[in-house]
Amino acid sequence: MTATYNDAQTLASRIDERFMVERLTELCKVPTDVPLGPDTFVPPDNPKFVHYVQDVLRPMIEATGAYNIIDTPKNNLVVRMGEGTSDAALLLQVYVPTQHHQMMDRPFEPRIATGREWGFDEPCLFAQGVGQNKSHHAVMLAVLKMLVEEKVRFPGTLYYAVNNEAMSSHGCSEAIIPALEHKPQFGILLNRTGLRISMGNRGRVDANIEVRAKTSHSSAPGEGINAIEGARRALDRLNQVPLEGTHPLLGGRHAVPYQMLFDPVAPHTLPGVARIRVDRRMIPGDDPDQAVADIRDTIGDLSPYEVSVERGTYMLPALVDPDHPGVAALTRAHTAVCGSEPDRFYGHGSFDAGGPCALGVPSVMYGSGAGEFPLGIDFVPISQAVKEAKVVVHTILSLLT
Repeated sequence: MTATYNDAQTLASRIDERFMVERLTELCKVPTDVPLGPDTFVPPDNPKFVHYVQDVLRPMIEATGAYNIIDTPKNNLVVRMGEGTSDAALLLQVYVPTQHHQMMDRPFEPRIATGREWGFDEPCLFAQGVGQNKSHHAVMLAVLKMLVEEKVRFPGTLYYAVNNEAMSSHGCSEAIIPALEHKPQFGILLNRTGLRISMGNRGRVDANIEVRAKTSHSSAPGEGINAIEGARRALDRLNQVPLEGTHPLLGGRHAVPYQMLFDPVAPHTLPGVARIRVDRRMIPGDDPDQAVADIRDTIGDLSPYEVSVERGTYMLPALVDPDHPGVAALTRAHTAVCGSEPDRFYGHGSFDAGGPCALGVPSVMYGSGAGEFPLGIDFVPISQAVKEAKVVVHTILSLLT
């Protein structure tokens, strides 16, 4: 059938909810976690991500009958649907890596139980990663299955991208978007927002500080130079970094240390090296290199310590015009499914939406999910996931027919 937007309600009602929950349960058994520890940046071709994408998710996609799959660099893949006879194109992205909820019990043993304790007196599926990615992959599998089974045709182009970003950069989006035949006019990162629309967020850049000293035994501190003391001095000066100015929607800047490592770590030994990783939040107009240079200049000379400050990975701010046609379509879709307009918000975190925005694809975030962020219980109310799938159907038909 050649669909029109008037078909959205009927087609949304044909989402196979049982299929979606079954696929979600299977996906939640497959680890895609970034483990606790100092190595928080995981490359997209990490074996567990390759296994999830190529051995688990790809066969599920093909089983829906969606065979038009584009392989892009860095273990990313894109499912293409639509006739492509119009310029209209929509990009729906879902992450693979799970970066949070590492402290939850039995993370890869999905179970359905009530979420009453967290304010959801209804069936919920509990598992690590269900909010950040697994439920959204299941939603897209259900949407693809329905579009294929109903033989839905539309002139625009739908892209569903499986994004392996776990380096806190935009590397995967930068690999995906240039590979698309039609440049999308709008993008949605399906992610846990509680079915609210995230209209923008701050960016961030890592400033990697290294303080070099001289190792000695703790019984004779005068024979060395203690890197712990050097780190303390660097942190004291970090409080003087210029961070003036705020954005009316996204808030202000900050420079916050979030990781500190010493080397060597040995019995009764004063370390010779301290490494500090600083989260410098950015607002629109900030340059990552300048943000790090400000930290370098503020720390300055710490003699007798040697200090270096280098730019690490970064993500750009995201900000989408509230009057953008894609936002209007997503708002109408949510209203049609849920009976009221969605809340909109501007987040303090940094997400990949800034990458597509910088590449000319205005992108928001939207999706189901709940839990105790960042380390505790992760779950999704099943009714929310069903609503997300129906909203996706409405949005596709609104923008691509």
